[in-house]
Amino acid sequence: MTDPKLAGATVADVIIRRLGALGVDRIFGVHGANIEDLYAAALAGTDVKPVVAKHEFSAGTMADGAARITGRPAAVMTTSGGGAMNVVAALAESYDSRVPVLALIGSAPSALEGHGGFQDMLDPPHTIDASKIFSAVTGLCMKIDTPHQIHDALDAAERVLATNRPVALIIPKDIQTSVVAERTRLRSVRDISVAAIAKLEDVAAMMSDARGAVTVLAGDEASRQQVGADLSDLVKVAGGVLAATPGGRDLLGAGVPTVGLTGVMGHPSAASAVAASAVLLVVGSRLSLTDRAGLDTADTIVIHLGAEPPTIDVDTHVPVTDLGWALQVITKNIDTERRVSRRLVPGIEALPTPGRVRPGGTGLLTSIQVIQSIGDRIPEGANIFADAGNVGAAAIHHLPVGRDGRFVVALGMGGMGYAFGAAIGAAMVTGHRSVVLAGDGAFLMHGMEIHTAIEHRLPVTVVLFNNNAHGMCVTREQLFFPGSPSINRFQPTDFEGGLSMMFPGLAVSGAGTRTALVAAADRAFDGYGPHCLVVQTDPDEFPSFGPFLTARTSLEENR
Repeated sequence: MTDPKLAGATVADVIIRRLGALGVDRIFGVHGANIEDLYAAALAGTDVKPVVAKHEFSAGTMADGAARITGRPAAVMTTSGGGAMNVVAALAESYDSRVPVLALIGSAPSALEGHGGFQDMLDPPHTIDASKIFSAVTGLCMKIDTPHQIHDALDAAERVLATNRPVALIIPKDIQTSVVAERTRLRSVRDISVAAIAKLEDVAAMMSDARGAVTVLAGDEASRQQVGADLSDLVKVAGGVLAATPGGRDLLGAGVPTVGLTGVMGHPSAASAVAASAVLLVVGSRLSLTDRAGLDTADTIVIHLGAEPPTIDVDTHVPVTDLGWALQVITKNIDTERRVSRRLVPGIEALPTPGRVRPGGTGLLTSIQVIQSIGDRIPEGANIFADAGNVGAAAIHHLPVGRDGRFVVALGMGGMGYAFGAAIGAAMVTGHRSVVLAGDGAFLMHGMEIHTAIEHRLPVTVVLFNNNAHGMCVTREQLFFPGSPSINRFQPTDFEGGLSMMFPGLAVSGAGTRTALVAAADRAFDGYGPHCLVVQTDPDEFPSFGPFLTARTSLEENR
């Protein structure tokens, strides 16, 4: 019911105020005619500050990175037409990785829909079907047809965001400026049902009665909710060991026995621990192939906690959105008198790294060597964003575990260039240093977003691995298409010289040897403002990627 004491406001004002109530203090995007009224509303307020990016994909990844680090919803807004289409790829990543991002999409004035309006995208088949496009990459897409719809739309959006899925609201320009009566926000209450508690008590009983070891596997949903302390308590009480998926990597090393990472870029020790366990408790991972590779075993009872069921069949799934609470209930109900002695020996076993994909040597560093050299020099508390390819594989596998700060790798869609915007968004909302680990291919896609970090003087350090190639694709060429000419090697690029000349406000340094790298890394992580460290790396290195190792062994055996 409308509170008569609340004065009328524009739809744009209502949206901005609701974002503030959700804890959103930055909204990322690119300005344009059909979204400018929302920018004006944000500028007129005090709670939500607009941040202009250089590309809508990066604006979307800024919101994604902010949401992953804070655990709260984040927002992106774009104008119609090409601007709206540019954010689709970022929302696809948020959807596949289950990250709560609210996308506010401006559209042409209502009177021009279906009448040839510039960037009309709501009159299919004469125009593109924006509603259908955004429905495919969000948990909810709504087009606002009348001003009074906005309150119900925002309520619905908040409910879907609470399930860790993105939402898109398409808002014509004239609707944004329309006056509507304000309404008090209906606050949601966490639903803790008796049935959910009973299921969690059953999980505790299964862990108490397990006739062997217990492994707890933490995923990206657990990482976003930062349940490290609750995980640690559970592992200690259960007498088990802790493993993590790549997205849950920053939860390892919380003072409990650790066996490493699962998945195609993980550690053999994690797969061995699962195989030797009577029970595997999965916390906050949907168990995509990237997360679960190497874990398939018929003798282990698999229990799953998370907002959604996993992508494979498990013995027990308990649907919970508050993982910390769920872990506390289980821990409280484990019977330590009934549990058997665990005999797993914790430790992390690295994947073998067979060097280069072709004979010879360039003398250049590999991504693994770079990660090993700079890992201990990354400041405590920094949030690390690894991009796709060889760099991501090396970071997932070889960065030190048990450090403060978060680790994010976008393996949902695996889009190159994600890390730049995500790191900037995280630095913007937290004030903590963000570290980008990315290759030159990713930089050539979206690395110019570093200009936004310079403009806002953000604590962002970009480590740019320059091998003048799409390195992982070079490996694929050599393994799966031997004898074919390479199309994934580039002409050399002088990033150090180019970035120094282009961005006077950016501190840039370079390195080609381990000795030079150590000194340059200390400079790159010193001070507050943005810094870029360019490292020359080997395009023929062999990444820490399980399927490649298997394929190489098979090729060598068949020669």
